[in-house]
Amino acid sequence: MRITKENFIKHFKRGKEAALEYVIDEYAGLVKAIVYNSLQSYNDPHLIEEGVSDTFMGAFENAKQFNGEPEDFRKWICTIAKFKAIDKKRSLAKTPVAAVINDHQLEVKSAEDEFLIQSSTEELLSMMAKLPQVDRDIFTMKYFLNMRNDEIAKQLGLTKASVDNRLYRGKKRLQQFRMGGILT
Repeated sequence: MRITKENFIKHFKRGKEAALEYVIDEYAGLVKAIVYNSLQSYNDPHLIEEGVSDTFMGAFENAKQFNGEPEDFRKWICTIAKFKAIDKKRSLAKTPVAAVINDHQLEVKSAEDEFLIQSSTEELLSMMAKLPQVDRDIFTMKYFLNMRNDEIAKQLGLTKASVDNRLYRGKKRLQQFRMGGILT
């Protein structure tokens, strides 16, 4: 059995280790970049490697939940990587750590980052699944791939204003989902 880009999803969903090896070979750089981007402030290479490993194991264990084409798989594994990194941050945040502040520079988190950190991985995935596909794509590009709004607009063939509006409305809907205001 030879794993190719055309058949790897089928074999991955069946739990074939050869498909896992293919996925690791194909997406290791991308996953490591996402995890590194989220955890670089901890300055711990072992933590980053653990996040990468957790991402691939999480994807392999939940492969049957993936529905889509090979081009959708990239977004799916990027989302898992971001959530695994957020979970690592949460677990480290529970551990008391002495903070050193250089030159009185403080890291200021945006409201979006705070919302993502406070939401559990499963809850956020469930809420995002209720959004239209284009909004899910925009959220994935913005918050998991760290793309700018103008880059997202160009990628999706939308105007920047449209992306801005969809992000604003999408955040409002996610907050309503979280508060139980919308149950669809």
